Amino acid sequence: MNENQIGVLVGIVIGVLLVAIIVVVFRWLWNTTMPEVFGVRDVTFWQAFKILLLAGILFGSHRVVEVPRQVSVDPEAIAAQSE
Repeated sequence: MNENQIGVLVGIVIGVLLVAIIVVVFRWLWNTTMPEVFGVRDVTFWQAFKILLLAGILFGSHRVVEVPRQVSVDPEAIAAQSE
């Protein structure tokens, strides 16, 4: 394995661990709050993962940022004007 492959593998492992940590924290928050407040059932790890995935699809992670035409045409000219 070369350095790029090792870097990609480490990145994937770190990404999976971060997602797992976020899901565990979400699950803990759900299970300590929602049953007491609304009387709903506890959720499992995979249910929490699916809820977060749905929330990401519905409420974020797909927004497009539009770049003003001036910046996309000549960014150096815009930078020179602001100095």
